[in-house]
Amino acid sequence: MITASSLWCCDQLFQRTGDEHWLRRLYPKAAAYLRWWLEHRTDVEGWLVYACSWESGQDVSSRFGPQQTGGTIIQHVRPVDLQASMAQGGAILAHWANILASAKEEPPETSLPADYAAEATFWQDIANAFTVKTRLMWRDGWFRDYDAVAGEWSTQQDAMHLAPVFCGAADRGQVEQLRRFLAQPPMHSSGWAPLSWPPVVMTLVGAAAAARMPLDAAELAYRFIDASYRSTDSRQLDEQGGLPGVTREYRQTVTVGKWGKIDYVNGGIEGYGWGALSVHLLLRYLLGLREEEADKITIAPVLPQILRRVGAIYRVEPVPWGRYVLSIECTVRDAKRYRLRLRCVVPAAGESLENAKERATQQEVEEHECVWEGVWGEGRTLRLPRLTSNL
Repeated sequence: MITASSLWCCDQLFQRTGDEHWLRRLYPKAAAYLRWWLEHRTDVEGWLVYACSWESGQDVSSRFGPQQTGGTIIQHVRPVDLQASMAQGGAILAHWANILASAKEEPPETSLPADYAAEATFWQDIANAFTVKTRLMWRDGWFRDYDAVAGEWSTQQDAMHLAPVFCGAADRGQVEQLRRFLAQPPMHSSGWAPLSWPPVVMTLVGAAAAARMPLDAAELAYRFIDASYRSTDSRQLDEQGGLPGVTREYRQTVTVGKWGKIDYVNGGIEGYGWGALSVHLLLRYLLGLREEEADKITIAPVLPQILRRVGAIYRVEPVPWGRYVLSIECTVRDAKRYRLRLRCVVPAAGESLENAKERATQQEVEEHECVWEGVWGEGRTLRLPRLTSNL
């Protein structure tokens, strides 16, 4: 469940659009999804478990003990990232229910909760309970899985054990003790480098950002993006080949240079459903675009050191953002400062975002522009579409 982070992704989309009609349609299905886990995947003491490692997206991971296949039963293991994921999901559903409780009523299109206020209370209680459970799994300076049959805590350190930071379930003291691991994450499943699998990467980079380590988040994100770009942009097929136009977001490691530095290269397995991760990492953790709410955006670019070449210009466009289309241009002033130009295009009434994106390059539509300079990691919060800072 944690590997998909599906509700977190949906919440980012809602914050961009503020589309309550969409949220009203989504809510019953999202609530049913979490309720299914609570009803069918909890042990006798109320801890969440996976029936098998296939359900986790971490197939045959060593953290779940010996397994013949990904279908081997592992219900005796209480994974810490699963408890944290429920804490995060419960908090998101509580937030959505509070919004819908105060929203204007619409004719029902599906079976909707009768009382959103009660739903909000229920999910907040779930979030609180699983935050407590997650923190109880902190042992000897690390979040650990628990084998309920053997009565033993895991001795393994896995990259996915950092998920409680991303999910907001770790307390401040725990986050502080994990900072060095967020900068240099451990292996995943006793053999996979931490930036090999996209779902693990999304968790690690998100955890570093949540711990207020933006440069470390950017450096991790850059290493993943760079491997994608080198393979996609190569004029020669690499060892794994690759179909034109198909993302390459599964990694294998190689040693390079005199000192045997570990680097990431294309590992094959194309088109596996996570092809947008590099784009997500670029926009969120390098250019620093964050959705605050509908018509409100924060931009705080943090380019990794290797990209801070004086005079270098990085441009991303067109970027659909809620009801608008954005164009971002970031110029490196020096190792400490940047200059950013943001343009926001407003589609004409009844015009699709696709048409607006096409016409944005022709400068034939209403648009607004804002330019400023700042220190890397320092940003601005602006109102869309006029890009004003009087919030």
